[in-house]
Amino acid sequence: MVTLFVTGLEFYAHHGVPSEERAIGHRYILDLELDVDSRAEITDDVADTVDYAAVAQVALDIATGNQFKTVERLAHVIAEALLSKFSKLDRVNVRLAKRLPPAPIIAEELGVEIEMGRNRN
Repeated sequence: MVTLFVTGLEFYAHHGVPSEERAIGHRYILDLELDVDSRAEITDDVADTVDYAAVAQVALDIATGNQFKTVERLAHVIAEALLSKFSKLDRVNVRLAKRLPPAPIIAEELGVEIEMGRNRN
């Protein structure tokens, strides 16, 4: 088992509870941690692991091509899609943060972290 990661993936998308926030959009930062049933550390063959760029692109396509009210739902949909598309993934951890959120508090980020795995018997 190998753990891969993609951190600090920034994108602009249109999620949020208020319709104004979904219309205007906001900056987000996505971190992914992936447990992979890999052999690339032995074979040095990219076919024996998961392509980081392909994983990131799937997440970005979901995040920028859809609208959700909650970051919880967005993170969940990303996790499900990654497990579905990449058979070598055993577990995925999605950390999704909204930068400088429009809220009645001053915070650098607000967000969610979701972990999802596949049951291999």
